[in-house]
Amino acid sequence: MTKIFNRILVPVNFNRNTELLMKKAVQVANEFNCDLHLLYVQTPISVIPFLYDGSVSGSLFNFSMEDSQIKMQRLQDEYKSHLSNGLLMTTEILHGSWQTIMKEVIISKHIDLVLIPKYHRKFTGALVQQININKLSQQTQCPVLTVTRRFDVTQLHNIVVPVNNFIPIKKLTMATFLARKFNGIVHLMGQKANSKAEEKLNTRCVTKSYQLLRDYTNVRVHCSAEIYSNGHADTLAYAKDVAADLIVVNPGKESMRKGWWGNWFGKYLFRESNIPVLTIAPQQ
Repeated sequence: MTKIFNRILVPVNFNRNTELLMKKAVQVANEFNCDLHLLYVQTPISVIPFLYDGSVSGSLFNFSMEDSQIKMQRLQDEYKSHLSNGLLMTTEILHGSWQTIMKEVIISKHIDLVLIPKYHRKFTGALVQQININKLSQQTQCPVLTVTRRFDVTQLHNIVVPVNNFIPIKKLTMATFLARKFNGIVHLMGQKANSKAEEKLNTRCVTKSYQLLRDYTNVRVHCSAEIYSNGHADTLAYAKDVAADLIVVNPGKESMRKGWWGNWFGKYLFRESNIPVLTIAPQQ
């Protein structure tokens, strides 16, 4: 089978999500035979704002950096031995903002999958609250997966793929790969549009996507006869109906709540869903 992942980026924040993420990351790495790269970003707010002559004390900053290095080494010592023979675990600690640093690391390290923890309780320190996954996926063309407690890479039996006004080749390719590997079903769901002409195009695209998978793959495919609203609420409802183990979306309107308030208040599917969400930007 074609190797689709080679190097996974695992951003760690040394909080209650870290253990969850590391266990899931090791599982994914072993399943797909790929290396792990752990990243911690030392942001300005992660250092206690003890000011001396109008600036952060150098000794305090150095202490925080040293503490981060110790924690990172502990993570590596604890989890590296759980990787299959031959797989690598590298680490990196950088200064800046999570959004900017992750973009740079994804590009420079040739990352082809990012894992971000999604805890069922919201708290301000959560990476999923600090990182704009839509923007990150679009800028890097790298898939980003939100990892929940229920996520088990070997149990991806039902994979939901919304289809709009074009055939989402990258989403279909990823969903097909995962469904074939884990004997799963790809559930295609058509979505409504603002006009009859646009809705006709959407219907044509979901039909062609279905035909494409039926003609050129051996995976099981289900195509919903119902047309759903173009927003993350209906996508999530449909995913729950089919007991989805994964939702594969494009960044943008597919992963946002309808209306300006969805964007304004950050109501994204990957933040609201307890089902793992894989965000994949369409080919540029």
